[in-house]
Amino acid sequence: MLTVLTINHNNSEISFLEKFAFNKDSLPLALKTLKKVEGIEECMILSTCNRVEIYAKAVDENIESKIIKFLSDYHSLHIDKSPTVYQFMHDRDAVYHIFKVASGIDSMIIGEPQIINQIKEGYSLANKTKTIGPYLHKLFQMSLHVAKKVRNETTVGSRSESISQIAIRFSKKIFDDLSKKKALIIGTGEMSQLFAEYLLNEKIHEVFIASRDINNAITFADRFRCKPVVFENIPTFLNEVDIIFTSTGSNEFILNKEDFEDRKTSNLFIVDIAIPRDIDPRVGDIDSCFLYGLDDFKKLSVNEKNSFNNGINDAISIINKSVDGFKEWQQTSSAKDTMVALRKHILDIVESELKSNSDVDTISAKITNKILHSPLTKIKEDIAYDDFNLKLIQELFDLELKQKDIQNKVDDKQNKNRN
Repeated sequence: MLTVLTINHNNSEISFLEKFAFNKDSLPLALKTLKKVEGIEECMILSTCNRVEIYAKAVDENIESKIIKFLSDYHSLHIDKSPTVYQFMHDRDAVYHIFKVASGIDSMIIGEPQIINQIKEGYSLANKTKTIGPYLHKLFQMSLHVAKKVRNETTVGSRSESISQIAIRFSKKIFDDLSKKKALIIGTGEMSQLFAEYLLNEKIHEVFIASRDINNAITFADRFRCKPVVFENIPTFLNEVDIIFTSTGSNEFILNKEDFEDRKTSNLFIVDIAIPRDIDPRVGDIDSCFLYGLDDFKKLSVNEKNSFNNGINDAISIINKSVDGFKEWQQTSSAKDTMVALRKHILDIVESELKSNSDVDTISAKITNKILHSPLTKIKEDIAYDDFNLKLIQELFDLELKQKDIQNKVDDKQNKNRN
């Protein structure tokens, strides 16, 4: 059974979602801990700025409570059972969900392309940690194929924007001209890289980059023509810059309201898309600070969804067909596993008997009896209740022709005896 637990921007407030986020450093341990949960055979965790999701192939039908316990224990937080803060999906619904997520139509910003790389990273990490097997391998490989098909064949991908792009649009509502402004980017991840690219395209005057790892900051600075900043010196730059963009994996605020109180009165545009948040929300109460977080982008996405209706409908059609395709693979895979197991079962019996010193006739009889003992017992038990099983066995082994052949031989023998 495939099970998905999702806490995302559709069913939770950002303030709740951020409590259960996994940073990159903690994910390997989290995956190993989850894999040890009784009943889970394969698992993967997807943790992004607007969703935390656990994917598990499990043999336990009561796996929901165990996944909730894992999440609660890992983050030392209690989760009240409520569909308004999280949601479980199983089997076909779960497959449909990951295809939707990969395609970008379940994103906060419809069609945003970053989700593809986030899924690839989560998949790669789970693969390295050895928590996924053939089932989830196929599921996530197919999800990437579906995403590519949706982007190539619908309008969902043609008008896609990243949060970084939208942040630039917001900044232009505050500043008429970015060419005379300075920006501080905190964090060196994909979103920060995109933001840096867009700032450079807007001919911004100067960009500073800060990271806990100064080597990452230097590498980033070389690539995007920025100036690296020592992480601990970030507060000293607040009077130097007009724009702050932050997206890190910090478990606590990097900047608090007190850090901004001595700042000059010129406007400061701040974008915090980190989960958990990097900047104290109270900073938004300061008149000169325009703080935008994921909740603001969430409101924007609701307003813009209608313009994607046709593309979304086309994407859903592709996704439904792909879900059917995955179901067919499941059935074929199950049949293959059964045939391999049956072949091995019979081979084990043959090899076991061949090791004995019995004569050929005895070995043949023993092998035949061992192979047929369990099936014949079940046939005898079911035959009075289910004629279908008997017909299925006859067709499976072409027994009707063999039965006729045996009957013909019996009839010939009886005729000879009469003569």
